[in-house]
Amino acid sequence: MGLLEQLEWINWKQLSDEEKLTVFQKALSMFVCPTIEISYMALADFELCGIKCRTIELEIDGELFVFVPGNNEAILGWDSGAEGLRAHELLGFNQNDLENSTFKTSLTSQEIAKIFASIKADDSKDFSSLEKISAHVNQRTTELRKVKISPMIIQKYALPAGTEFLGIFDVVSGVFKGEFALPLAYENRVKDLLYPKLEASNCLSWLFPATILERNQFYMEFLPESDHYFVYSHAEYTHTQLQERLAQKGYSLLNSDQWEYMAGAGTRRLFRWGNELLIQKNQAGKLILEKMNQSNMFGLVIDTTKIRYELTSQLEQPKLEKAEVEKCHLIEKMLPLSTYYQTTHQVDVNQLVSPETYLYRKAILMVE
Repeated sequence: MGLLEQLEWINWKQLSDEEKLTVFQKALSMFVCPTIEISYMALADFELCGIKCRTIELEIDGELFVFVPGNNEAILGWDSGAEGLRAHELLGFNQNDLENSTFKTSLTSQEIAKIFASIKADDSKDFSSLEKISAHVNQRTTELRKVKISPMIIQKYALPAGTEFLGIFDVVSGVFKGEFALPLAYENRVKDLLYPKLEASNCLSWLFPATILERNQFYMEFLPESDHYFVYSHAEYTHTQLQERLAQKGYSLLNSDQWEYMAGAGTRRLFRWGNELLIQKNQAGKLILEKMNQSNMFGLVIDTTKIRYELTSQLEQPKLEKAEVEKCHLIEKMLPLSTYYQTTHQVDVNQLVSPETYLYRKAILMVE
């Protein structure tokens, strides 16, 4: 059996821990650029909804990556509409009662028929029946297909476009913590922006900005419910220039197929965490949010904020969604978080990819 064959999921899961490490070390010597520094590597177990994967987590140039086994016959895309989802949630059944309760199973077709016999359907919407909801889902997801996915080493967290992580700035203490000290010019500018001289009348109304972008210098994002900013270096790139910059360092962007495979971890689910879409303000809702935001079965974290797209190698096929307006219907709100969702947005070849609009994720592709 050849090296790449051993790195396919069907064979990888049969290997012992010792064999996994041996095979992976060989792969590193073949596919990883010699200038890339690997400072940590260990076997790791990941699980979501009972689906498990034992793989390898590693730190490359100070950033976390995960090995994703390949699949020669990966089934991607979706054509099953709302199948598997909870009908009562999609149709808004007993919405008030749902605030304090959780349905464990979907309604039967007979129960749904009874409900709709007493509800006047809103013909101005496309979501007044499961059939219309299913049609919308199929229209906004990629086509069903079988593809070959090569083994990959993928960055655990996507970064704002054109950035590299530097460290964390504490707004209470005014202290920056990172692997390297923040350049003095940057630090002074950060403090000017975060601690402006205000008139007394403005002090009580002033809030820390959600993001700060100093073009070609640094970018900062405030962490909700904390006293910290993530601080990144920043350089302006077009989509093409970003890919060229990554290639110089031995990395690539994922294409649309590879992104769907890594996001869904090879499972045949519309949503990687399961079929729960209605998030209530109770313990059950908290558990759903935890599943949505935790790492998936491959150990990768997918953004759920709906405030940015994630770039792929294809201009016309970014992933995720930047929701400009809050949608009304549950399926409209949640479908952008589906593994197979396809936005209508396209990246212009000449535009600069802003860190406030786009994410990117580095990958090392193990291809012959």
